[in-house]
Amino acid sequence: MVARSGWNRRSVRVPRSSSLYRAQSSLNMEELWRVEAPKGKVLVVDDAPDTLEIIGKLLQYEGYEVITASTGEEGVEKARAENPEVVLLDINLPGINGTETLRQIRMFHPLACVVMLTAFATVDNAIQALKEGATDFIKKPFENDHLIHIVHQCMEKHRTLKEKERLEEEVRRLSITDDLTGLYNHRHFFSTLESELARLRRQRTSLSLIMFDVDNFKKYNDTRGHLEGDRVLRKIGEVVRQSIRSNVDSGFRYGGDEFAILLIGATLEQSMTIAERIRSSIEELGLSDITVSVGLAEYHLFLTLEEFVKCADDAMYLAKHSGGNRIQKNLLPAGVPIEGNS
Repeated sequence: MVARSGWNRRSVRVPRSSSLYRAQSSLNMEELWRVEAPKGKVLVVDDAPDTLEIIGKLLQYEGYEVITASTGEEGVEKARAENPEVVLLDINLPGINGTETLRQIRMFHPLACVVMLTAFATVDNAIQALKEGATDFIKKPFENDHLIHIVHQCMEKHRTLKEKERLEEEVRRLSITDDLTGLYNHRHFFSTLESELARLRRQRTSLSLIMFDVDNFKKYNDTRGHLEGDRVLRKIGEVVRQSIRSNVDSGFRYGGDEFAILLIGATLEQSMTIAERIRSSIEELGLSDITVSVGLAEYHLFLTLEEFVKCADDAMYLAKHSGGNRIQKNLLPAGVPIEGNS
């Protein structure tokens, strides 16, 4: 970025033959000096060197970081690398034209505000650019104060869109998260499992399910109080998060004191290692009489979603009624043939 002390609006010189000369000479410098533009990154794509120079210096003086490109291909490359909030894009470019450049930028940068520039604006140009996702359209030669105003508006619009995206993501996160443990909730368990089973059937990979609940938790709640019970559940949530692979496996509070874990690409024996890590870690928390009963199941292609969950749930039930604080495997629901047998 060019330092402000090295240039001001009065020092810009454009050849009188340039189409931008009239726009520059009509600039009200004192008014523009009072404009406090927000900081941000602007990509300018134009094949005219004088246009790149004038717009670049003007926006740098306003406090923006400016990146320039002289072809559509270079513009796409720099938009991908630099992730600018605003793109000023000439329609008539060598190589791919401005409209195609816009289309390609939109594919990976949907929130960027793209303003099309041209000396030969027509209604058809404008309509086509807007259809491809342009934010605005400016005809050359343009008044510099108008350009700055448009960039300022675009920067504000981009910030609004980013904040909206952030809030929507936060709402989505809250809708799938258990607020006590920070794990995913019961509803998200089934949507995640459905997606993973569809992927597994396509790719023929492994998937294992761990289900466990806290032994004698009702008695613990009754004697220690619900606040202490909540503390136990939070601690167990921490153990689950620390025991699984981030961004691969998923941990869920299935309901009450019951938890579930989906282990992507894991066989039954591999899931046994994770289950034992969780069981022993909870036992070693030092919480009085807090242990867990764990059930395991590995998915087979003939199982329905409900049967798969029942496999793990039945195994957990067996572990609990065998004394608790143990792990039980379950491969298949009763009466279902082994895969490949008739």
